Amino acid sequence: MSLNANVAAMPAPPAATRDRVLRVQAATFSRRALAVAIDALLLTVIVLGVLFVCALALDVKVPTALELGPDLLVAGMLDRSPMAVGAVGLILGLAALYNFYMTGLLGQTVGLRVCGLRVISTRGTTPGPARGLLRFLAICLSVLPAGLGWLWCLFDRERRALHDHLAGTYVIFDR
Repeated sequence: MSLNANVAAMPAPPAATRDRVLRVQAATFSRRALAVAIDALLLTVIVLGVLFVCALALDVKVPTALELGPDLLVAGMLDRSPMAVGAVGLILGLAALYNFYMTGLLGQTVGLRVCGLRVISTRGTTPGPARGLLRFLAICLSVLPAGLGWLWCLFDRERRALHDHLAGTYVIFDR
């Protein structure tokens, strides 16, 4: 009996144990940028609302529209202003929770959903809470050197940014 006959006579593995191939289309940079802008706008509105309520409750002078900006936050941090330190903590905390929950557990933030995108793990599933938190920490690393880690997806053949590589995720079009 030949070897080919033995192989042909073997039963096929059950469908559950076979590797399935997931065909996806990687998200474009412009779509990802729009999703990030939507998420940033949403988080900014929430943070400013909470800070405004806290400032009123603590009877702290609320800055005018002309005074608002990154320099106000940096000056407040250098002066060790409790409101500025609280603002930075609130921004980082809400962003971490937002990414942990929305990306890790649901696979989509509000911005990703509006843009028709989804985050998946290398296995094609929702990333999960640990990977969502890891992805947020990796996003912080991507943004720190002038956003170069995030811009990486412009040159990557899989359109993955640095944080996608570090967290083992892909951003794809949601069909």
